[in-house]
Amino acid sequence: MINYKYQNVYISGLRKDEFGVLLNFENGDYAGLMEFMAPLGKKELYKQYNDLIVEENDKFVYLNPKLKAKVKYRNLTKKGLLRIPSFVEWIS
Repeated sequence: MINYKYQNVYISGLRKDEFGVLLNFENGDYAGLMEFMAPLGKKELYKQYNDLIVEENDKFVYLNPKLKAKVKYRNLTKKGLLRIPSFVEWIS
């Protein structure tokens, strides 16, 4: 049995080659990379992200962290990142 924990985070970027979302904690610190998001969540993300682009490189599109989401994760890694974060819902 897995005892998931929940955290509110900001979306701060998208990975270009395969789906992945950069996450930041509410205090602005990097929280990790989320690779799972249900199709409805992705649809909402792709609808809004173009207006938030601040920078781009070969691997990532960086966003102004205005989109807030609730994610579930197993625990924190030794580096303080979310382990296996998964999208739960958007927070307005």
